Amino acid sequence: MPFVKRAVLSLVWAERVIFFAIGVLLFLGALALLKESAVVLFKMYVGGGLAATAYGSKFLDVVLLVLMIVELAYTVILSLRGSVLQAEPFLIVGLIAVIRRMLVITVGEVGGHGESVAASIPELAILTGVVVVFVGSIVMLRVRPAHEHPFPDDDPLAHDSGAL
Repeated sequence: MPFVKRAVLSLVWAERVIFFAIGVLLFLGALALLKESAVVLFKMYVGGGLAATAYGSKFLDVVLLVLMIVELAYTVILSLRGSVLQAEPFLIVGLIAVIRRMLVITVGEVGGHGESVAASIPELAILTGVVVVFVGSIVMLRVRPAHEHPFPDDDPLAHDSGAL
């Protein structure tokens, strides 16, 4: 086996080991955050009143963070399977992050411990625009025919994963 081919094969395996380790860490982090969300949910039920609003905001924040981590872990799993890296999972993570920020702003205003409504309107308008762009991008990706390959055959960046 030529040296270059062995070197490339070694790098591919190193990449897979690193992706595997990242996937394990992401799932462990998601499990830890799920435990935290259960604790917050319990405090929300026991606290009642204004405490329920404060804990409700924290609960939403933690659960949406878990969703973001799981989407990233899904992307890592796709990479381990040898699939081509796709943009849609990253767009979904971004969409969840933007919605998470919008919820934190609005719940903070409802709870009375956030900025004034007037100060957060520009940020909410920008975040709304970002949501529209992300959703539009996801729709465009899903409408594109599945057989359409992102690289033309004569593209030097196109690679054949079966060549190794």
